Amino acid sequence: TDRRHIRNRISELKRQLTEVVRHRALHKERRKKAGVFQAALVGYTNAGKSTLLNRLTAADVLAENKLFATLDPTSRNLALPGGKTIVLTDTVGFIQNLPHSLVAAFRSTLEEVLEADLILHVVDSSSPMREAQMGVVDTVLADLGAQGKDRITVFNKIDLCPEQEASMLSTAGKFVKVSAYSDSDLERFKAALEDKTMGGVRHYSIPVERGEVISLAYRMGEVVSQEVDGEQMRLQVRVDQGEYERMGYLLAGFELGSGSDGDAGSIELQ
Repeated sequence: TDRRHIRNRISELKRQLTEVVRHRALHKERRKKAGVFQAALVGYTNAGKSTLLNRLTAADVLAENKLFATLDPTSRNLALPGGKTIVLTDTVGFIQNLPHSLVAAFRSTLEEVLEADLILHVVDSSSPMREAQMGVVDTVLADLGAQGKDRITVFNKIDLCPEQEASMLSTAGKFVKVSAYSDSDLERFKAALEDKTMGGVRHYSIPVERGEVISLAYRMGEVVSQEVDGEQMRLQVRVDQGEYERMGYLLAGFELGSGSDGDAGSIELQ
């Protein structure tokens, strides 16, 4: 009787999980159609992810110095300096040698990493185990199949890190050094996020009588420059990545070329 009860309970939980996966897929599809950009905060436990989320979005998420203070994924809207709004999601903190059973139990929060357009790897820069903890996060991301996603490394708690050590912090790709309690650092962090949501500068030449196409170019992002050359309107547009993926094909026939900053090497976002 007990075994039958357990089997029935397992079947019911699997059914509920299947329904959760279905709902997540629907929400993901809606976000894509709406052009919503999603960033996920990941990192070793106690790196300060929840504190960052609270300070950036007034989310009022529990932030304590203990394992797994955050279990459920929490998503909040974050307004960037240029007026664009993105979705910022906090996730469960990773630990070394995380048992496979716990990985399965936390699958719902870890799935947010797979759905994100950008991973924000939050690091406790003051921890003496910093390098090992970063390695743990890289391993878990690889296990999830998320190692190839676009990423910014966020060296948090920089105010607690000795100055000499702080000057030596760097990593491949882009990174930013912040204190979650510094308003100026948070503004710089938001500027870095805004830079990541943009898809580079694209050049368009549109007939001046095609007002509806010119209007579409303005909706695609920030117009850096414009000039009239005879019957043509030449525009340089710093495109919003989400909008470009959603509507860029409508301007494909008018595009002259594009350019974007490369991510090679170690680049600190100012």
